[in-house]
Amino acid sequence: MKVFIDNDIAVKLAQWGLLKRFAQHLTKVGGAELYMVSTLKYRFKLAEPAKAAALLGSAAAVTQLTDFAGMCTPAKGHSAAVAAALTDMPSVDAGEATLFAAAAHFDAALIDTGDKKALRAVGSLGGTHLVTKALAGKIACLEQTMHYLAGRWTFSEVSKAVHSVPDADKSTYNCFNGLIQTAALAALQERVDELRPHCAGTLSMTPFGWIA
Repeated sequence: MKVFIDNDIAVKLAQWGLLKRFAQHLTKVGGAELYMVSTLKYRFKLAEPAKAAALLGSAAAVTQLTDFAGMCTPAKGHSAAVAAALTDMPSVDAGEATLFAAAAHFDAALIDTGDKKALRAVGSLGGTHLVTKALAGKIACLEQTMHYLAGRWTFSEVSKAVHSVPDADKSTYNCFNGLIQTAALAALQERVDELRPHCAGTLSMTPFGWIA
């Protein structure tokens, strides 16, 4: 499985201290190949730790993101048709479009993204458009990722991580804040259910079902 992780997911998990373990879980347990947005290193100034820490909020987050970048390989191949269709499309930035086009090129691929505007924009094309057909069932959102991790790992450690940096993602924090495991998972699932109708079939039903 080729897993394409966008900047939003990578940064939030790094701030929560979960990114390195998540990446290792995908590669060591799932046997996945990891890919990132090529601009991540430059956007968050990873070559300049002090500046990166100012952007990310801590030196620990910089280390997480740097280690993650080292685990990723450059994407080889992309769908020219998908890339062309997404060019200049409102709400889909260049980094997200690159991941979408790359993932569309492969049969076994997953895009893990926190960019709901981009998901809705792609979904607005309709289920018969070449982009949504190429990405059918290949996308996971942040809430699906956190739901998976909270169920796969110890709920308390995932909840503690989210509570450690509430501002990383307020919506996710609200799903965990003061809630027991069943309620938190239900809150995350509710967010997924609200998003799904806007994604034209691109949002996977079981994005991490391929991991043993």
